[in-house]
Amino acid sequence: MSNSNQSKSNNNFSLGSVKEAIQEKNQLFAAAMAKGDAAGVAACYTIDAEFMAPGAPSVQGRTNIQAAIAGFIAQGFTEYTVVETIVYGNIDVVGVQEAYTLSQPGGVNKDVGKSIQLWKQEDNSWKIFRDCFNSDLTA
Repeated sequence: MSNSNQSKSNNNFSLGSVKEAIQEKNQLFAAAMAKGDAAGVAACYTIDAEFMAPGAPSVQGRTNIQAAIAGFIAQGFTEYTVVETIVYGNIDVVGVQEAYTLSQPGGVNKDVGKSIQLWKQEDNSWKIFRDCFNSDLTA
């Protein structure tokens, strides 16, 4: 895999433009979380995505991911911020390393952690294909 400072030219592919697309999708993700819109969050995932949250079995498929996200929202976790994004990869699949915060409104019960995601194109849009994250906080 190439690193985030290199670009590949293949059908106008560049890691810089992919990073911009991913940052835009992350903004949609955060906006949907803020509205309590689990379907909007799930729309950021591919139809065959897998969601791997800590302390729980993997969840497969957009419909099941929507239900898992609804569980976070039901607990009041609606403030999601991506702190840093590093992108690796090529035209087929890109890997994304991120740091995040997740909290209830006002910063209550704040979680800070990191994630590794795989993204691929579906319907001419970059979407999350695999999502694995964990907290930096102790249990």
